[in-house]
Amino acid sequence: MNRRWDLRLVPSAVTAWLCSMVFLTGGVTPATWTGLACVGVTGAMLFLVRRLRHRRRRRGGHPYPRHPPGRLTEVTGALAVVALCAAAAVLTAWNTTQPARAALSDHPPGSTVRVSATVNDKPMAYSSQSFAGRGEEGEGTAVSLRTERIGNDLETTEVTVFATHPDWRELDDGDKVTATVTLTDTASPAKLTARASSAPVVGRVQNETEQEPGLLERARADLARLSLSHGAAAAGLVPGMTVGDTSQISPSLTEDMRTTGLTHLTAVSGSNCALVMTLTGYVALAMGAGRRLCLLAGLLALGCFVLLVGPDPSVLRASVMGALGALSMLSGRNGVSLNALSAAVIGLVLVSPGLSIDFGFILSVLATAGIVVSGRAVARLLALKLPVPVALCIAIPFVAQLWCGPVLLLLNPALPTYSLPANMAATLLVPVATVAGLIAVCVLVVPKVLMPALLLIPGLEADPVTGAWERTAQLPLAVAALPARGVAWIADFFAGLPGSLTPWPPGLWGIVLLAAISVTAGGTLHWLDARCQRPTDTHGIVVRTPAPAPIPDPVWRQLADQRRRRRRTLAVLAAVTTLVFIVQGLIWWLRPAPAWDSVVCDVGQGDAVLHRTGEHSAVLVDAGPEPRALNSCIRQAKIERLDAVILSHDHADHTAGLEALAGDFPVDHVWYSTATGDVPEAARHFADRAQVPRPGETLELGSTTVTVLGPEPPSAGSGARRSAPSSEDENNASLALRITVTGEHGTTTWLSAGDLEEDGANRLIRSQPDAATLEADILKVSHHGARNGGTRLIDTVNPALAVISVGEDNTYGHPHPTITQALQDSGASVARTDQNGSLWIRKDGSRISVSTR
Repeated sequence: MNRRWDLRLVPSAVTAWLCSMVFLTGGVTPATWTGLACVGVTGAMLFLVRRLRHRRRRRGGHPYPRHPPGRLTEVTGALAVVALCAAAAVLTAWNTTQPARAALSDHPPGSTVRVSATVNDKPMAYSSQSFAGRGEEGEGTAVSLRTERIGNDLETTEVTVFATHPDWRELDDGDKVTATVTLTDTASPAKLTARASSAPVVGRVQNETEQEPGLLERARADLARLSLSHGAAAAGLVPGMTVGDTSQISPSLTEDMRTTGLTHLTAVSGSNCALVMTLTGYVALAMGAGRRLCLLAGLLALGCFVLLVGPDPSVLRASVMGALGALSMLSGRNGVSLNALSAAVIGLVLVSPGLSIDFGFILSVLATAGIVVSGRAVARLLALKLPVPVALCIAIPFVAQLWCGPVLLLLNPALPTYSLPANMAATLLVPVATVAGLIAVCVLVVPKVLMPALLLIPGLEADPVTGAWERTAQLPLAVAALPARGVAWIADFFAGLPGSLTPWPPGLWGIVLLAAISVTAGGTLHWLDARCQRPTDTHGIVVRTPAPAPIPDPVWRQLADQRRRRRRTLAVLAAVTTLVFIVQGLIWWLRPAPAWDSVVCDVGQGDAVLHRTGEHSAVLVDAGPEPRALNSCIRQAKIERLDAVILSHDHADHTAGLEALAGDFPVDHVWYSTATGDVPEAARHFADRAQVPRPGETLELGSTTVTVLGPEPPSAGSGARRSAPSSEDENNASLALRITVTGEHGTTTWLSAGDLEEDGANRLIRSQPDAATLEADILKVSHHGARNGGTRLIDTVNPALAVISVGEDNTYGHPHPTITQALQDSGASVARTDQNGSLWIRKDGSRISVSTR
């Protein structure tokens, strides 16, 4: 039997939401108000038509009674509720945006002003692209400020500053700052935004010593600190899935989760709140509490959780949505009704009008509405062929993706191809990590609450007590770390599959197309569900012949035993075959890396070479264009720290993968060379330890020695510093390195020169007083084998092995036939990453061994 939806509050919720959204975005015109009024009236009339039809069905009498009672009252009441919600939404939106409107009136978009403000929250890194010419484009730091003075006026409002200067990243919540900002062209009363390119002037709060972190803040900090001992994936995901702290997630994992549609797992969502409330309610129920006490216990736990993660608007939205689901479960109802969801939308929009244009709120409402409206229908269809738990695991993420797809397209211009299987695979892991992480937080909170009483015991000190409780918290953290690593593996696996992002037409037409597809797909699924639920007629014929004689019991048993044996045999064969495939897959996946002294990582069209300095340490020369591929190569090599990172020059195919190192691998030294002398943008995280080496400088790190052969760094007054260098100038600024690697079975010498072109190679050869300095066992061929690298350096080095790091089927035609022919003429063996993948190289006595994994 089809479930009927309660639509009484839907017109009011939609009207309140649209009024608030339109008013905040500044599109308030007579036509707008007319359209909103039409939406409200149409919604109210649709509700009334449905209600009256339902009343006629219940009467069972004449389908069109002459005087339906109460029609005028219902019309008046519905329209009054819609109008009241619209008026309340407009008034609250006006009141909320009044300070920002006053600020924009005094300082219109494009104005450059000096502001005095207080930092509202911790700065966050952003990387975005503009949509249809709107929004912030580029990379930098986003800081939320509460202004006290704008220009010469005392104005209190909130403004989000998109800053490029690195000093903005060092700000902390509560800092007093003074800065010069430029209001963006897209600044509006709903979202006052500004850009800043200069550093802020920071003035610490005078009573800073009195502002100690609170109990829950210390618990969050302890959770993040203790998670570090369980690996990089757990350090980022456990705090993220538990309390929404994403500060320790590496950029590479963040990109993987964005590519696979798993980013919502590290945000405080309605599922987190529902999990906390439901679990607490069922624990209370298991202890013998009544239903009302269970509800109170769940609400109390939800309140504590909101305080733990911080009562900001996104958490408010998540807690209300999660509470709806948990209340419906704990009260014995079938699920969240559209009436309850509509009431939540009305309340949230009136309390915090800014939520009406918040993408998190929009996605949360759409996902919840999709589950309410379409979840059961899709689950019933899938349950015709699949077990019910499997059908639910597929149906929930599917309908959420279906309803949220057009809005997600505004955030990401491409569609995550494997979002559904990735979310299905992570469905069972996330609750385990969340619950275990929350248990760890509770364990960490206990000593902080009981510490005053515990210190009254003679001879008891604070540090041993805290240490004992932290060791206890490590147990649930170890449990939470396992599914967290599983989620990281799922994100990395699906992000690495071909076509992980599906291109989609940009702009409004792309959104309309996806919305049309979603509506068509949803309507088709509901039609199929209604057709399956419709009772069918039974047809048959009467046969007058006698029924066949029953099969004798011994014969029936014999046939049943034969069928049972066949099924068992087939099941055993299927299980053995599956097991063989699984074992083979595990052997292939977990196979050890070949023995190596140096590894030329396959990072596509770019360079990245590891030279071993110790059992789990290495020097990395260049950092390729693909962070995911570089991260995978370093992990396969069992490297845990990098003694040095050397960037030959500032081109993306040698530096862009550097984000894979941030937060994942400790880095001690950074050498770089650029035509301008400035630190490469990709190395901004390591600016405090980055330097430009001069010819003759040497790094001796374990079993590896790196010597710089050239070039000379640009001087402060050189023309290269005053203007943007050409691609040729940047290539010829590449560091030329002589690297000596001593392994277990011999010593290997390398010559590596980045993307050095022919002119730069000639200067390098002339600068060396002894030609033997350039001779080496292995040559890392310059510029991926491009023709402009020339052949003179090949003849001078006279290598036994030449390695070319190049992307498969690249559009540049690398390596050029002239270069490969010159290598063959020199007698050198050639190994290429586009043909062989990563190259694992070691010295084995008198010969050089090259292996592939």
